[in-house]
Amino acid sequence: MKNLTVSFICAAIIGICCTPKPILAQKNNKDSKYLHHKVDPMIGTGGHGHTYPGATSPFGMVQLSPDTRLDGWDGCGGYHYSDSVIYGFSHTHLQGTGVSDYGDILLMPCTQFASDAQTWKERYKSGFDKSTEYAHAGYYTVGLKDHGIKAELTTSERVGIHKYSLESPDTLTLIIDLEHRDDLINYSIYPLDDSTIVGHRLSNNWAEEQHVYFAIRFNKSFTWSGQLSELKTISSDESGGFNLEMDFVPVFTADFGVIDELTVRVGLSFCDVEGAVGNLNAEAPHSDFRKYRSANETRWEEQLSRIKVSGATKDDQTKFYTSLYHSCTVPNVASDVDGRYRGTDLQVHQLDEDEGLHYTVFSLWDTFRSLHPLLSWIEPGRTRDFMRTMLRMYQEGGQLPVWELAGNYTGCMIGYHSVPVIADAKAWGITGWDEELALKAMIQAADSAHLGLPSYKQWGYIPSERESEATSKTLEYCFDDACISAFASSLGEDSISEIFRERALYWRNILNPESHFIQPKRDGAWVPNFNPTEVNFNYTEANGWQYTFFAPHDISGQIRLASSPEAFSQLVENQFSASSETSGRHQVDITGLLGQYAHGNEPSHHVAYLQSFVGKQWRTSEIVTEILTDLYSSEPDGLCGNEDCGQMSAWYVLSSIGLYPVSPGSSTHSKEAQLAIGAPQFDNVVVTPANSSARAWNRPLYISKDKTGPYISSANGSKRSWLNYNEILNGGPLSFETSTEPNNGFGLLSEDRPSTAVNDTNFVPVPAFVSPRSFQGKRSDVILQHLDKNAIIYYTLNGSKWNVYTKPINVKSNSEFYAYAEANGIRSREVHHAIVKIDNDWEVKLTYPYSPQYEASGPSTLVDGLKGGDEYRTGDWQGYYATPFEATIDLGKSKTVTGMTLGCIQDIRPWIWLPENVEFYTSSDGVNFELSERITHDVMEDDYEKQVFRFKTESMIENVRYVRVKANPRGLIPEWHLGAGFDRWTFVDEWEISYK
Repeated sequence: MKNLTVSFICAAIIGICCTPKPILAQKNNKDSKYLHHKVDPMIGTGGHGHTYPGATSPFGMVQLSPDTRLDGWDGCGGYHYSDSVIYGFSHTHLQGTGVSDYGDILLMPCTQFASDAQTWKERYKSGFDKSTEYAHAGYYTVGLKDHGIKAELTTSERVGIHKYSLESPDTLTLIIDLEHRDDLINYSIYPLDDSTIVGHRLSNNWAEEQHVYFAIRFNKSFTWSGQLSELKTISSDESGGFNLEMDFVPVFTADFGVIDELTVRVGLSFCDVEGAVGNLNAEAPHSDFRKYRSANETRWEEQLSRIKVSGATKDDQTKFYTSLYHSCTVPNVASDVDGRYRGTDLQVHQLDEDEGLHYTVFSLWDTFRSLHPLLSWIEPGRTRDFMRTMLRMYQEGGQLPVWELAGNYTGCMIGYHSVPVIADAKAWGITGWDEELALKAMIQAADSAHLGLPSYKQWGYIPSERESEATSKTLEYCFDDACISAFASSLGEDSISEIFRERALYWRNILNPESHFIQPKRDGAWVPNFNPTEVNFNYTEANGWQYTFFAPHDISGQIRLASSPEAFSQLVENQFSASSETSGRHQVDITGLLGQYAHGNEPSHHVAYLQSFVGKQWRTSEIVTEILTDLYSSEPDGLCGNEDCGQMSAWYVLSSIGLYPVSPGSSTHSKEAQLAIGAPQFDNVVVTPANSSARAWNRPLYISKDKTGPYISSANGSKRSWLNYNEILNGGPLSFETSTEPNNGFGLLSEDRPSTAVNDTNFVPVPAFVSPRSFQGKRSDVILQHLDKNAIIYYTLNGSKWNVYTKPINVKSNSEFYAYAEANGIRSREVHHAIVKIDNDWEVKLTYPYSPQYEASGPSTLVDGLKGGDEYRTGDWQGYYATPFEATIDLGKSKTVTGMTLGCIQDIRPWIWLPENVEFYTSSDGVNFELSERITHDVMEDDYEKQVFRFKTESMIENVRYVRVKANPRGLIPEWHLGAGFDRWTFVDEWEISYK
């Protein structure tokens, strides 16, 4: 049993087997008069959308929803549409993430328990029939078939309200499961009076220290039955049998006797029990479920009224309002009614009365693209609170959020994308937050000594041998730096702006002038055998196609360096017309493919609009319409990828009304920040931002579209295919005239196209090496190239004087280069490249196959003279799962072996351990091998520090023709690790053999 703190323990109860109850029919009736009825929360609960169908309030702390799945990637939201069993109703859920967490404080009403199940989860669960399940914004209901109970759910901002109606009066027991889903660290639970139970749960999962406090109040008194127990195996005896004992589990019961209905109100707090009770008293003082439901539906009606659409089909309106609904479910309120909240230092703090609300769940790698621009437009007051929240996180936790969850920095995703959210909020006219503090926080994020940033600042890009996902990180840092430059400039900090302006151009340091693709570099040289369809660890959840266009802040530069607008247009078009097959490692996030455009994940999202930047707005319109039509539907699997905390839906909302922010945050002036015009889907749209003092004015925008044809021919009589934020904020009419002709001149002229650019005065990209990192044979050529054919390249070889590069350099031994480029008197940064001569032509034969996800450069990786560092995802390490590693080499002739070394890495978070031992063998005939030495190590099994260990033998053995090495993995992952019970990974790199 886990070492848990328990405040109340009582006797176990025994389940009784009863006859299953009939299902209760639920009439599914949507009244199209109300916007909240046009929301279908089932959209996204199938496929890989990972959304939850239950009840919540706009941006509410509570997400009260059924739990049908206990684990698995498609169970991240706690529910999947294909499931047929409900375990209960928990009060926190994540909206469409790719990692699981939450599922706090699970309740399950029961009239019986299955007698043939060993665990309480299996005893209290219930089947359900889809015909009894129904949901709209703010309300969910389902029939629990095995218990004969109709469950209804609604919420206030901080309280979840349940109503359980029994088909006929029966004995009701309420299960309270505190161990549901997450790894439980600590808990407490106790009755406060005969109608109230309070407690807390401290758990570890994605958020390593998540605090949730609860207060549960009933409309009827209960008998506290206390804690349950289960039979658990504690040992096995000599005969092969098992010794069992009863063991308490963190599952509790309250008995209500024979009743026909029960209303339950559950207040949450992230601070303490007093906060949960205070939230409960303030927001749920009575037990009238209908009033709570009506109030929540009214909240959603008001929220959804921010954007009203008419025209198109009923199905289109369902997709639209469900997308708007999803966009307004995160971030979540995290402060109590008394203004207290738990900060990123995991301590409780107090807000002043005028500070607004504190929030949590910032999935910023996803949401900076569409969700936050949408909310900055329609929710100025909340956005001001988001800004204040992020700055508090910086002050209390030491850094701005990247992926923050329940006050925890999860370490998930890349970039510092709070920066574009903050900068874009300024462009939307949001005031009332500390802009000077924001700049300080931005600089701290950009100058941190982690995640490849030191290499980025030194070399002007991140070499792939220094950091995993180096190409993606380089590009995303560039974009964020462009936003810092713009933000600093708006505050008059020109010297700071200049530093980050240069950094915003670093994406050019990894643009290959021959292929016109952005490509990974390793030690200054292009990684060989580049294939843009290959998914590998140079990218974040993507491949070369999907990241080649990620310089949204400098699209003018991309167009120019592609040689012409037409060449750039063709490159974009090639992405959409390419085969949808990807190569390399399997990446579950790459979904919703149109060619190599992957709408199911975020890096592609702006690419649909790039044709407008070369005068082909009509083509943008076609692409966007295809995505809106084919990759979104009103079915449960209606999202082609993870919802990602509202990003997928916000893209739909903005695109379907015809306006999209391609580069949010790279300009902080409302007259310069642009929205590209895309493909409006509705005849009329009225956008009415919430009234708030956070912005000087919040005027409605009235969008209309005629029905002449599918292509836009003018916007308010203009051929300009973009609008600035100021024009949007001024409100008034926006009239789209349409045509049947695609190329009708709309957005054709350069001044009518959207554009983004970074001033590249005084910037020269670094040169690139075209060279292997190691070679066999007598010599190898080293080539240098540059984006600017007129640039002069200088190099030094092995510390020699600087030379002008004129032709390939021939090397015959280990060599080290530095190089830089010069153009118009401006010098680039220096870059480095080393090349190693291999004095053998060995062929490595593997006994067991390596994982195709971690193949490095194949078998030759083991003897290429290059040693991997302490990051397993750089492409230097080869991975083996559920097998030993064993390799054999024929040395070609008999030799005296004087030693062997094998490098291995330990990084136990992703299940990688050093092997138990490494065995070195020798043979004279390739058939009979003798053990030379078995090498062990003293690295602790539970040591979470990343480390490389080189297993080494110095035994001298004569007459050796063949050598063999074998790494024997440890057994299954131990119980204390999240991967308990699974096999471990073994990662190997350089196998060094010394001989004479």
